[in-house]
Amino acid sequence: MLPEPRNDLDEWTARFLRETTEHALIVVRPDGIIEGWFGAATRLFGYEESEAIGLDVGELFIPEDRRMGIDRQEIRAALAAGRSEDDRWHLRKDGSRFWGSGVLSALRDADGGVSRLVKLMRDRTDLRTQIVASQNRLAARERENRHRSEYVVSIAHEMRNVLSPMQNAATLIGLSNDEAVRRRSLDVLQRQLDGLSKLLDDLAGASHPAPERFVLERHPVVVQDAVDQAEAAVRATVEERGQGLACTYPLIRFAVDADPQRLQQMLLNLLGNAIKFTPPGGHIAMSATIEGDMAVIRVTDNGMGIAPELLPHIFELFTRDDARATAPGLGVGLAVVKELAVMHGGGIEARSAGIGKGSVFALRLPLAHAGSNPETPRVTRPTGEGAP
Repeated sequence: MLPEPRNDLDEWTARFLRETTEHALIVVRPDGIIEGWFGAATRLFGYEESEAIGLDVGELFIPEDRRMGIDRQEIRAALAAGRSEDDRWHLRKDGSRFWGSGVLSALRDADGGVSRLVKLMRDRTDLRTQIVASQNRLAARERENRHRSEYVVSIAHEMRNVLSPMQNAATLIGLSNDEAVRRRSLDVLQRQLDGLSKLLDDLAGASHPAPERFVLERHPVVVQDAVDQAEAAVRATVEERGQGLACTYPLIRFAVDADPQRLQQMLLNLLGNAIKFTPPGGHIAMSATIEGDMAVIRVTDNGMGIAPELLPHIFELFTRDDARATAPGLGVGLAVVKELAVMHGGGIEARSAGIGKGSVFALRLPLAHAGSNPETPRVTRPTGEGAP
């Protein structure tokens, strides 16, 4: 019960505490048994006054806090210091939770002893939600800053990897009169220049917003032809690394509605990813088939695999982990594949049993409608935020 009011101010305060719909006032004995239930206590906790009186105050705390003895610690702190403030999750009668902010105060009698404690609190789940949202935004910014720093380091590393062979080749060209040596050195220069060009293309693509990156000119493209073209483009690299590459598809030709150049970009990125993370002697397979109204092109390898914690983020820009950090690249290619696949009306999926167990990437694209005219391209631009 509340103390008897001694004047008009006490009367007004007592009336406010009994009738408020925001603040709960709970009177507790030093042994933790509830004696008074006022204000918004019923609304906050779901117990009627008749149910709450005689209940142990620990029933209002979540099980995790009760196991740690926090309900009794709060009483001990109020008995020792006169008051105890806290902000924590509390438990309703129906088992749901809310974030309560309040203070437990000790009321002393004429002899100076504590006759009861009064808990004044309110529901601040809204504030807790705002705090968590702010913390999440801060954590996201910290991750972005960390990724940006790692990205800069990756750029420097990749540039050194390209420039070092170029410098060696240029030195050999300047020092040697042997035509064969000069020709091999020129080949090295050309390959490294091609790699540098791709690196700069990736950087340029990642620096522009989506609407400025890609505009599709879509035609019916025969999948078998696209697979053969991609295989031919990587065959020399695969052989140089001592890897195996097998491509399979149905004998009956079928087509997808795609931008031919962007389709090649997607296939080469997927094959390049498999080549990069498959050791010499490893095997890579590319297969094409039809599933429903979609063409599915899978690239499978028995290489490094993907860690379970990385798998959900594998298509995000600049995604790399410690196990894959020694491999070349900036973590841009798979993000580009996903964006292009979505623009085509399809999608991309990744599976892996874990590190050292290989990976499978499945590219899904809509089949071309029968009777589509390959001479009449359809122009597709990105949609959504920022699209023109």
